[in-house]
Amino acid sequence: MQAYRTDITAQTRLVAVLGHPVGHSLSPRMHNAAFRAQGVDMVYLAFAVLPEQLTSAVDGMKALGMRGANVTVPHKEAVVGLLDVVDPLAARIGAVNTIVNEESRLWGYNTDVEGFRSALGSVRQAGARGLRCLVAGAGGAAHAVVAALSADEASEIWIFNRTAQRARALCEAASGWGQAACTPVAEEDLAARIQEADLLVNATTVGQGLAVKESAIPVDTIDSHHLVMDLVYGARPTALVAAAEKSGAIALDGREMLVMQAARSYSLWTGLEPPVDVMRTSLDAREDARER
Repeated sequence: MQAYRTDITAQTRLVAVLGHPVGHSLSPRMHNAAFRAQGVDMVYLAFAVLPEQLTSAVDGMKALGMRGANVTVPHKEAVVGLLDVVDPLAARIGAVNTIVNEESRLWGYNTDVEGFRSALGSVRQAGARGLRCLVAGAGGAAHAVVAALSADEASEIWIFNRTAQRARALCEAASGWGQAACTPVAEEDLAARIQEADLLVNATTVGQGLAVKESAIPVDTIDSHHLVMDLVYGARPTALVAAAEKSGAIALDGREMLVMQAARSYSLWTGLEPPVDVMRTSLDAREDARER
């Protein structure tokens, strides 16, 4: 049975995740477990915020005195222009996933970059160094992934997105992030690029929730030489992870990235060393889990 806080007072600080949808989010479970473990007087909730409500929601953070928030799909890029100060890394990649309220000034950070690097490093000590990488997606999560791949000295990065212009725009932005060449991939060239790639990353929301059997990366193109990372995760393996494991490839879903980006957010809000093991263990009790 899930344990609920009974000690919320008038001094308890509020943090939350802002996105749409968020009913599936495991972030409240994870952060509240960490708060309890360290006796931090904060509580974490999930707020469903439509795109047209984002400005009001961000203004409301100041009005309500919230300590901060995580920002998820579809707001990571749109929120940048609504903040008072944006960390240089977040500003460079154009995406924020963590907000900190410091005396009614909202600071934006991107902890997804660190989260992705840590997750990849858990299965490959050298991270992305020397790898040819194909990334599906061109939104806020993809921006963080490409920044991480560039920082870790990937040899080449290919971007595939249903809207080709967004893939081109991401590659243009990424030209100043590192030495790796970034090239958009047309749909007719996707299968060939997948075969050339060492690392495949799904940075879209395809495969979450009821769409778990769908994949942004054609599953019949995966073989044992690939390393596969799906930022989506849930109670069941996504089609991408399942196909990768069946082919003998090393595959990760988004849980480890979720934990590591959350750990950095936790430190920004609390000033404490995060209880990473507690946060990771909290995800194991996920009977109702679908995807972040």
